[in-house]
Amino acid sequence: MRELIRSAWLIGAAVLIPILMFIVFQTGFSAREQRRVVEASALAKSESIIASADATLARTVGAIEALATIQALPKGDIAGAYQRAAQIRTLNPDWITVTLTQVSDGTQWFDLSRPLGAGMLAASPPRVPQGTEVGRIIRDGRGCPCVVIERKTPGPAGGYILAVLLSTKPFERLLPQQTGEYAVSAIVTGKGRFIARSLDQEQRVGTLGSTYLRDAVVSGKSRGVYRGVTLEGVENYSAYSRSRLTGWSAHVALGRHYLDDPARVAFRSLGLAALLSLMLAGVLIWFAFRQVAASRKAVERGQQAQKLEALGQLTGGIAHDFNNLLTPIVGALDFLIKQATLDDRGKRIASGALASAQRAGKLTSQLLAFSRRQKLTIAPLNVPSLLEEIKPILEQSVGNDHCVEIEIDPTTHCVKSDLNQLELAVLNLIINARDATPAGGTIRIETALRTVGDTDEVLIRVIDRGEGMSDEVKRRAIEPFYSTKEPGKGTGLGLAQVFAVMQQSGGSIEIESVVGEGTTVTMCLPACHESAAPRPRSSEVSATEIKPLRLLLVDDDASVRATIARLFEDDGHVVDSVGDARIALTAIEVVAYDLAIVDFAMPEMDGAELIAEARKLRPDQKFMMVTGYADSDAVAAACPDTPILRKPFDGNALRQQVADLTK
Repeated sequence: MRELIRSAWLIGAAVLIPILMFIVFQTGFSAREQRRVVEASALAKSESIIASADATLARTVGAIEALATIQALPKGDIAGAYQRAAQIRTLNPDWITVTLTQVSDGTQWFDLSRPLGAGMLAASPPRVPQGTEVGRIIRDGRGCPCVVIERKTPGPAGGYILAVLLSTKPFERLLPQQTGEYAVSAIVTGKGRFIARSLDQEQRVGTLGSTYLRDAVVSGKSRGVYRGVTLEGVENYSAYSRSRLTGWSAHVALGRHYLDDPARVAFRSLGLAALLSLMLAGVLIWFAFRQVAASRKAVERGQQAQKLEALGQLTGGIAHDFNNLLTPIVGALDFLIKQATLDDRGKRIASGALASAQRAGKLTSQLLAFSRRQKLTIAPLNVPSLLEEIKPILEQSVGNDHCVEIEIDPTTHCVKSDLNQLELAVLNLIINARDATPAGGTIRIETALRTVGDTDEVLIRVIDRGEGMSDEVKRRAIEPFYSTKEPGKGTGLGLAQVFAVMQQSGGSIEIESVVGEGTTVTMCLPACHESAAPRPRSSEVSATEIKPLRLLLVDDDASVRATIARLFEDDGHVVDSVGDARIALTAIEVVAYDLAIVDFAMPEMDGAELIAEARKLRPDQKFMMVTGYADSDAVAAACPDTPILRKPFDGNALRQQVADLTK
């Protein structure tokens, strides 16, 4: 009987002890994982805030860069500059004012918060910014506190300093509301001064944060969690993330109990588990560590997804605004070049400006390529022909200090990729090789055929004998915005764009580099055996080739409307232009238009919704979509049967599309 009872106890213990150990271990490690999840969530929140702040700031920087290039400034036309600044300010409601100051003596020529000519101040010569600078925070009677964004522009007597005073309100709106979880949050400058704070915003903006916050800012780390005390005396843990673009950082403070309580639970549970582990330690420790590893991977995957989503939103916002800014610029320059009254010097200047605007359009294309928000047109391409056609562009890009050699393997012919993006990828690699190669060096482009299993690959190698890359640089080379070049000399998008194009084309990229000996970047693309399509050539379309039309133009951007309307009116067409989709519906109901040209991204009702409603009124109405919207797949899905022309475009491309649709 005793043996039976003892056996029952042993059996019970053998069953209960593993269960108890499992519960204790799981409780302890779950508490630890809870702390990690809270930290990861706070870090993701801070990264999302600083990415959104970068997007907000990038729009203002793009606008001031556009304003700085107007022709009124080099001519000393203060009234013209004042008028253009006022127009751009109306498109940016968070701008408090725009000022223009003389570099030589500090005279302030205008301030949009005052009438033109009022309040000119002579002071000592101001500090001249290097490029476009974002930094100072000021308080005065013009509706500030404000973030000052300055840029030196050409002009008489040493030029001007153009400054935008951007309200801190848009940054304040990015911060989460005060809750039990996030006690306080803030965005600070690289010197630890508040730009926005969810608590006591009016009193704190422009002032220094706590010593704990400043220590984190000057640590040089891109992200992390630190323990400290807020300015109100509340102990907390704060997660922070730093912007690579501005040096600003976002800080999100958590109550201490969110991290300390799980830590205490974990400590007690692990203490009890240590006593029980004498019997079944091996099995249960293995199980617990497996659970920890799985949980950690899940947290890291979620964290990476949030980072990529924030980056995608930043990219999409920049691309959309940039395309809208470039469209009237390209249209106006294209119009000027074709004017018979413009002299040769004026045409050269306008042509140079147009080339710069088109390069800016390629930068937008790079942004969209690495974020995979632009649909590529994959088709067979002839590699030797492509390289031969772009050789003059490559030689022009490297300048007279370098030489470009191209060696074509006769076995390499056809690959499948996007023509424009592949050209841009080769150009990006050539420019990187030029920057890494000393003057007088040679940059080689080679092609080769490689068989991997049953698949043939065409290899396009770009080889330089420059400074080479370290292992760390090589590991991070394809990261978006990562660059080893000096500030202002590289976007960090070149290799990111190449990597994205290769992936979307079904290929890959290989990087071989030795410090001091040079670098070889190889693009590996699937070979094909069908005939490559001929390179498309743009054809000139004159106004006389298009019959007089009645057109409807719908776009919420006034400058885009004005540019397109002027082009068609000069060709003899009648253009009704509106900035509201609902007004456009009324016009379509009354008038039978030959063609309606509609923007996609508009407030209240987008272009796809407008087209759907209009077809209920007039099923036979023809439509054409023009858009600078980043997600090309989303536009195509919303309007599958509507031709799309992407911003920025020149007048000839627009005429050609309209001519094709109104035949």
